[in-house]
Amino acid sequence: MIKYRYLMAIFLFIASVSYADVSDKSLDKLLSLSGLESQINQYPDLIKVGLNEAKQKDHATSDTKYKLMLKSAEESIVPSIIINGMKASLKSSLNEEEVKKLLFWYESDLGKEITRAEENAATPEAYQQMMQSATSLLQNTQRVELANRFDTLSGSTDMTMRLQKYGSIAIYSAIMTAAQPNVPLNIAAYEAQLDAKDAQTRAETKQVVILSFVYAHQNIEIAKLKKYEAFLNDSTTIKFNKIITDSMNKELESSILKWASILAILLTK
Repeated sequence: MIKYRYLMAIFLFIASVSYADVSDKSLDKLLSLSGLESQINQYPDLIKVGLNEAKQKDHATSDTKYKLMLKSAEESIVPSIIINGMKASLKSSLNEEEVKKLLFWYESDLGKEITRAEENAATPEAYQQMMQSATSLLQNTQRVELANRFDTLSGSTDMTMRLQKYGSIAIYSAIMTAAQPNVPLNIAAYEAQLDAKDAQTRAETKQVVILSFVYAHQNIEIAKLKKYEAFLNDSTTIKFNKIITDSMNKELESSILKWASILAILLTK
């Protein structure tokens, strides 16, 4: 009986440690160090760029309507709300030990080096340099093979495609609502058009993602990149990436529907 109680006490202690609630401080640090917070904070600016390009092509959109689009986008696509939604999903799916494991990587010298390299490669200037040196970068077969594995493990192509898709839907919704504010949106029909081009879009997106990995990591030793691959291949990292992807989809979709609704109200006044 004593032995049984002793074993139960150990089990309960381990369970309480393993499944302790994740602190907000830990999640804030994880979202920041992983670069996800920075990525989401840039999303409204990408929408504005897309809206501006759409306005240049569609001269029927007046300046007044364009300003309403921007105003409603700022009210609807709020990075802090998207990040809080992602945080809630992480909190309900990860335990403190899993978060600590992820933070151990992101706080390590190598984790910081790789994250910094990837963030530096995400600027418009870096993108131009990358495209100019694309041919030579893609000739390094070892790094290209590693980049392919990074993409598979991190789901980068899938995430990029979803961001592009929701961005396109957001801009389409705004343009159509501006043109016909009293007509219900038929997003399903537009999604079907995007899905029809899915194979071609995926191939093009994957090529850019692979190139981005090779460019970002070009000055990092292969041995270090293999340690990065081991991190991405860890079950906790795979779980983390899936939660992030699913929650990001949910939050972006919610933001876009909110945007269309607010814009319709503004335009019918």
